[in-house]
Amino acid sequence: MYASHTGSIKPEQLSDEVWDYLFCGSSYPQSLDINPNVINQMKQEFEYWYPFDLRVSGKGLIQNHLTFSIYNHTTIMDKRHWPRGFRCNGHILLNAEKMSKSTGNFRTLREAIKEFSADTTRSALADAGDDVDDANFVFETANAAILRLTKEISWMEEVLAADSVLRAGEPSTYADRVFENEINLAINLTEQSYQNYMFREALKT
Repeated sequence: MYASHTGSIKPEQLSDEVWDYLFCGSSYPQSLDINPNVINQMKQEFEYWYPFDLRVSGKGLIQNHLTFSIYNHTTIMDKRHWPRGFRCNGHILLNAEKMSKSTGNFRTLREAIKEFSADTTRSALADAGDDVDDANFVFETANAAILRLTKEISWMEEVLAADSVLRAGEPSTYADRVFENEINLAINLTEQSYQNYMFREALKT
């Protein structure tokens, strides 16, 4: 693609018939100057990966790459190969400031994990925002998550250490029934939300 590699297929061998067969569901090319095993492998690769379920890109690409992605797919391919979804996100800020290597206000994901741990980095990223507004990764939030997780681990260790004195058996108290009911409500709401989502997706097709 970038002139750094020469494949076994020459450009002049890729006729319109070949592209139509690979991408548009046309019949097998009659005049084919390519190894049949190679062309069939190319077809299988395309059928395996398409349609793609989700493309995630920055909000700066909506007006160009993402729009033209929709145009190209809908113009060339059958509807069954059209993209199923796009997800756009904003830029990532560090402590409310734009990331920049020149100013030192910069962290790679690996650096953040080394500095804060994977769990607290995940927590701070979840708190940073998830729409097209710029997400703000705050060090104070990550550090606070370390303290919360440390307390949670200590609590779990205390509970496990007291396992021998904890009540066992079937739920029998009023508190047991309330807890079980709340869990069932949460499960039912989750299932209903999923069903509503699948229904909306079905309407799109």
